[in-house]
Amino acid sequence: MQSGSSALYNKTEPIPKMKKIILLASVLTWIISGCQTKLVDKIELIPAAENVEIFNGYFPLYKLQTISIPDEWEVLSRSFMVDMKKTTNLSLALCPESNFIIQKDNSLSPEAYTLTIEEETIRITAADLQGAAHGLTSLYQLILTAKSNKLPLLAITDKPTFKYRGLMLDCSRHFWTVKELKETIDHIAFFKLNTLHLHLTDNQGWRLAIDKYPSLTEAGTYYHDFPKLSGKFYTKEDLKEVVSYAQAKGVEIIPEIDLPGHATALLAALPELSCNGGTFETYPEERSWADRKRANENMICIGNPKVYEFAEDIVDALAEIFPSKYIHFGGDEVPTKIWEKCPKCKALFKREKMKNWGELQDYFTRKMSELIQSKGKTMIGWDEIDERHAATPNDLLTIWREDGIKQQKAAFERGIPMIMCPQHGCYYDWGYAGNSTRKVYEWNPLPTDVTPEQRALVIGGQGALWTERVTTQDRVEWMLFPRICALAEVLWSREDQRNWDDFYQRITHFYPVMKELDINYYEDDALNEKEFKPTEEKPAMVRNATIDTNIPENSPYHKEYAFDGKSNSFYWGGTTIDKGHYFTVILGEPLPVKEVKVITGDSKDYITKADLLISEDGENFEKIASFNDLGEAEAGFEAKPLKAVKIQITGPHTCWPIIKEIILK
Repeated sequence: MQSGSSALYNKTEPIPKMKKIILLASVLTWIISGCQTKLVDKIELIPAAENVEIFNGYFPLYKLQTISIPDEWEVLSRSFMVDMKKTTNLSLALCPESNFIIQKDNSLSPEAYTLTIEEETIRITAADLQGAAHGLTSLYQLILTAKSNKLPLLAITDKPTFKYRGLMLDCSRHFWTVKELKETIDHIAFFKLNTLHLHLTDNQGWRLAIDKYPSLTEAGTYYHDFPKLSGKFYTKEDLKEVVSYAQAKGVEIIPEIDLPGHATALLAALPELSCNGGTFETYPEERSWADRKRANENMICIGNPKVYEFAEDIVDALAEIFPSKYIHFGGDEVPTKIWEKCPKCKALFKREKMKNWGELQDYFTRKMSELIQSKGKTMIGWDEIDERHAATPNDLLTIWREDGIKQQKAAFERGIPMIMCPQHGCYYDWGYAGNSTRKVYEWNPLPTDVTPEQRALVIGGQGALWTERVTTQDRVEWMLFPRICALAEVLWSREDQRNWDDFYQRITHFYPVMKELDINYYEDDALNEKEFKPTEEKPAMVRNATIDTNIPENSPYHKEYAFDGKSNSFYWGGTTIDKGHYFTVILGEPLPVKEVKVITGDSKDYITKADLLISEDGENFEKIASFNDLGEAEAGFEAKPLKAVKIQITGPHTCWPIIKEIILK
């Protein structure tokens, strides 16, 4: 061989036998691969990857037996192996020499990854743990959607558009166990969301145990009238376990303590932190409004020095448990009437030369920001903390009110970074008619005329699930999926790459995958619809009928929407309902029916204390079912000619009633 050549043989020299074998094998491999076709023309990933190249040939899954990964990321591989065993029955092992290689590449941007699948090798590269987690997630999605146990040969380069992609889960109104939180983490990580914001305190419960204040979880989670709901909270060890589990999925946990309002549960434990003292009592959402004591006096005393001592203890506890650089300190929906009559608050108001009673909240906000910064953290607050410019560029806003446009503009003007979480598009306690999957997908966190400087201030977005009417893990999932999948793609993929029709096709292909993962998704028969907007004109009903009800009207949510044959429209009554209220559909002529189903609620307004009645003559009714906690009632029976179907309310509700559809079969 010639010195300095590119290892080519001299044509006059004979080729050694071993080299002949290698060359022959290479030629055969080239011929075989050249004859192969692409296994698929398109891959199904959610969120869609930035760049995908698909090649001829495939990687058989039986060759996936081991993993090679840097020691610092080993926790990822162990989590992946558990998932694979559970869902595919493939048993993998760690091995330094493997055909499945995960390696570090510091040239990649945060959370970016590459994934290449060749005939004999799978390789993931990333600069950080989160990027490696996303690469594993893409591979996992490909495996769960694989055809004939084969993976297509491909090369993916991918990275997120926004660095913050999250979900806010309300743990106060209803409590979620450590096991349930882990399930939620699994599910959001599968769609490359990277943050879980836990709303740990509110009027309905203080869920964080603090050694120095045992009464917080004693009085703060006790309901005399609902013992089965009482005593539910997280210990320090519980939350550290959740944090550790989330880290193995590339998910960050951000805690929220909601102050200075929404504090009834806190005041039930420490009434000395209130303006007026006395006895407070936390309440479950199931308790009627009439039985809730001092419900409108839910703010702490801004003029009391003990409040700030308590706040520091809380921040210290959060800093110990949560490694996140963020602590959310609430700041939303704080009335001032109690402060205006409080001697301590009035003294502070006068001393600080305030002109607006809302400035008391601003005083608290600035103190909390300084406190949290002193612990090496950044304070997040709901957008009200910028109402009178208490927030600074050192803080972070969660924009939530209405469509968020006004609040975002104000934050842009003052250079304050933000997370977009507007009610329109991001609130998933709203039903699918109010915030449809398509509406979520077509929402944009940024205005069209944004400058590069403004663009940098929007660090991302999140969905929010408030749980006043969400009582089970199944319902959590039902309210989130598939909408949270749409949000995941909005926050991951570039706007010019997003396409509703393409997502529509992919999300329907992912339903079997979600079923495999035990995700209780909502099967939306109006998936292609946008937001329901009632009109002044009454809709046509699905059959000749009239409606009789003693529930006051809430125009333009006409009563006819309850019987228009569409599940993405709804009737919304104009008052809270109680025993004696009713809603009756009277058919123009008797109709042979063998099944009746009623679906209520599209936000928090479910009918739960009611009976479903039918009548063959329109006058005499018989009960066929009661409504469940999900606001539904249904019954099947031997076919009979019906003249009327009636919803008879049997108890008090704290909501205005929504009826999505009365279905006769």
